[in-house]
Amino acid sequence: MSGIKIGIGFGLFRLGMPSTETICAYAERAEDLGIDSIWLSDHLVSRRPTLEISCVMAMFAARTKRIKMGPSVLTLPARNPVEVAKTYATLDYLTGGRRRVIMAVGIGSDPRDCLATGIAVEERGGRLAEGVEVLRKLWSGPNVTHEGKYYRFTDVTIEPRPAHGPLDVWVGGRSPLALERVARYGDGWFPSFVTPAEFTEGMTQLKQIGKDMGRDIDEDEAGVVLLATVCDDRSRAREALERTAQALGIPPEVLAERAAFGPAEEVAQRLRAYVDAGCTKYVLWPVGTPDDLVPQIEAYGRQILPAFN
Repeated sequence: MSGIKIGIGFGLFRLGMPSTETICAYAERAEDLGIDSIWLSDHLVSRRPTLEISCVMAMFAARTKRIKMGPSVLTLPARNPVEVAKTYATLDYLTGGRRRVIMAVGIGSDPRDCLATGIAVEERGGRLAEGVEVLRKLWSGPNVTHEGKYYRFTDVTIEPRPAHGPLDVWVGGRSPLALERVARYGDGWFPSFVTPAEFTEGMTQLKQIGKDMGRDIDEDEAGVVLLATVCDDRSRAREALERTAQALGIPPEVLAERAAFGPAEEVAQRLRAYVDAGCTKYVLWPVGTPDDLVPQIEAYGRQILPAFN
């Protein structure tokens, strides 16, 4: 199964914050083991401790040389896109300008992120679309002027800009509106919590929407985010799944269809179901205490990745 790319998630610290040493080891071991990318959970307002992800990515850039990274996903409407353009152009520079930074955006899973920054909930969709337009303009050339509904500026230059032109912009979500956003202005689709069948259905809808808009959708430019725990003890894996489902407020059976908890061979089998559905890119998101994070990356790299190479 060549061509399969496996990334990892970082964030969702429901069981405690990792130390800076653990955070660095997480990225360094992932790179050593051949993991493709790291994706960071973005939240401004949270009931649990969270980290500002561009700061973490700057640290990753200093401690790694090859692994790609990006937000999963950035709540773009809650931020000024000019500042976002500058931040991620800087991250591209810090990572050596080698296409290591990927942008993924969405309206955000928690409306409070926008409310806390003075953005009305009903404006999120419009600000997302116009924000992506602003990013691409500022990453493409100097002396940019923009007169939009939400953002207006004159003669703005971002320097340095991304070394290879505008960064790819993936769009999260799986609702009909999210699929329309992907088809209209996304470089890729980045859904979470979907079954293999839901992924297939979403890709079918996405390609049809793209066709109606006169745009071809590349089936390879899509990736699925899966909560994943590799554990040889099936009873412990089940307990972890049930705790996670309770924290998310969904039935365990619903989560089990959209996650991968269990021995390595069962996790790999779960991923193969997505491969059969046409998915070639994954973000496996470890669930557990801070002490579990690096061991889970070791399990991904040593027991899951070889099954797809």
